[in-house]
Amino acid sequence: MRVSKGWIAGLVLTGVTAGAVAQEETVSKKEFDALQRQVTELKALLNAENNALAEAEASRTLNETLEEVADALPEAMVFGALLEVEAGYNHTDSEDASDIALATVALGAGWQLSDRVRADLTFLYEEDDTPFDVDQAIITLGNTEEFPLYLQAGKMYVPFGHLDSFFISDPIVLELSEALETGALFGFEKNGFVVSMTVFNGDVDTDGEDQVDNAVLAASYGIGNDDASVDFGVSWIRNIMDADSLTAFAEDDGYTYTADDTGGLNAWVTAAFGPATFIGEYVTALDEIEIDGFDTGFEPESLNLELGVAINDRIEVAGKYEHSRGVLDAFAENRYGVMCGCLLSETEMCSTCLALEYMKEDFGAGAEDVDLVTMQLALEF
Repeated sequence: MRVSKGWIAGLVLTGVTAGAVAQEETVSKKEFDALQRQVTELKALLNAENNALAEAEASRTLNETLEEVADALPEAMVFGALLEVEAGYNHTDSEDASDIALATVALGAGWQLSDRVRADLTFLYEEDDTPFDVDQAIITLGNTEEFPLYLQAGKMYVPFGHLDSFFISDPIVLELSEALETGALFGFEKNGFVVSMTVFNGDVDTDGEDQVDNAVLAASYGIGNDDASVDFGVSWIRNIMDADSLTAFAEDDGYTYTADDTGGLNAWVTAAFGPATFIGEYVTALDEIEIDGFDTGFEPESLNLELGVAINDRIEVAGKYEHSRGVLDAFAENRYGVMCGCLLSETEMCSTCLALEYMKEDFGAGAEDVDLVTMQLALEF
C-alpha cells in the first residue's frame, strides 16, 4: 500500500507537538522556539500538499468534463477561426494616410449531422466595416458522392463569380459581384461539373416590389492532376445591383429601387501548372442601370488578371493587373500590384502568415492616383 505524504506529515507533526509538551519544562527558550519553527514549517508543507491534491483533483474533474462534452458532440464536427491584422499606408499628391486595423475576425463551425445533412455557421467582424454578426448560416441536404443533386438554404454568398485572389486588397470584380443574401440554392455536381440555380429576395427592389425576384445561374468545371489543373466557370445574375457594394452605393445616395432588372455576367478561370497559378476573372453589367426611373449611365465592368508563383513551401509572390470601365470614379480605371506572402509557422492546429503588397491605382482624369502599401498578419486555425 502506498502511503501519502500528507499522512506522513500529519504523524510527524503530532509526534513533534507531543514531544515539545513533554519537555516543556526542561528545554531552553531557544530550543522551544526552534521546535515552534519546525511545527510552522511542517504545517506549511501539509497545507501545500493539500493544495496540490486539490488542484490535481480539479484538473482531473475538468479533463473528465471536457471528455464528456467531446463525447457528446458529433464526431464530424469541425471548428475554425481566422484573425487578420492589417497596417496600411496611402499616398496621393495632396495627402498621406495610414492606419492599423483588425481587418477580420471570423469564427466558423460545421456539423456533419448525417451522410446527407450538414450545417455550417460563420460569424464575422471587420473593424470600421462589419459589426460582429452571423455571416453565413447554411443547411445542406444531399450527398453528391452518392447522388448528384443537393439543396442549400440559409444566409450565403450567392455563387456569382469565383472571386479568387492572391492579394490582401479585394479585386474590383469582387466589389461588383459579391452578394450576401438569404436564399435557396439547387445544385448538381458530378465528375467535376457543377451547375446551380439560386433564388433570393435582393436588397434592391425592382419597381418597388419586395419579393423573391432575383436569381443566379452558375456553372463550372474542373480537371487536373498533381502537376496541373484548370477550373473555369460562368455565372449570370438577374439584377447586378444586388452586389453588396452596388447596393451600398444606391442606399448611400438615397435610392430605393431599380426601374428594371439589370443583368450581370461573370466568367472566370484558374489554372495551375507546377508552382505557378494564373487567375483571370471578368464581370460586367449587361445594360445601363436605371435607379428610381433615372438612367444613371452606370454600366460597370472589370477585369482581374493575376499570376502567382510559389518560390518554395513557405514563400509566394504574385503580380496583378486590373481594368475597369463605367464605374463613375467609384473604382480605379487601372490597378497594378505586387505581393509577397510568407508562411511563418505551421502546425496541425494553426498557421501564421505575413503578407506585404503594393498597389498603384490609376483613376484617369476623374481623381488623383493612389499608391497603397498594405501589410497583413494572419492567423488561421
